Amino acid sequence: MHQVNFIALIHSAPAQLGWMVLLLFSFFFRRLSQRPTAEELEQRNILQPKNQADRQAEVREIKRRLTRKLSQRPTVAELQARKILRFHEYVEVTDAQDYDRRADKPWTKLTPADKAAIRKELNDYKSTEMEVHEESRIYTRFHRP
Repeated sequence: MHQVNFIALIHSAPAQLGWMVLLLFSFFFRRLSQRPTAEELEQRNILQPKNQADRQAEVREIKRRLTRKLSQRPTVAELQARKILRFHEYVEVTDAQDYDRRADKPWTKLTPADKAAIRKELNDYKSTEMEVHEESRIYTRFHRP
């Protein structure tokens, strides 16, 4: 498609205005023909169905299906009888001191030289010490130096 300066075209002769309208019409017609249909949008849950009664019926069906699934779940007693679930009768509780549980992130403090040294050491290990089958050596991934 040709790129056209529409503002310059509007200010040009009125005879060229018809050409611009035709160009715009073809551009927007092409764009509109590429839009998905309403059915496709409903299937992707982008466009809600127009009928509210159908939508409520669908929600009721989903609730009924989920309720049935939940009612068919085994109880705790059944799971204990089948030895799938087991609780200890004795629970030990101790005091713990408060401390900062946030993780230390030492990799955020590495300099580019440190990172390069780590990559070099890793590449050296992979090329000399790491045991790899001869036919699989071509698949070993080395890091950039």
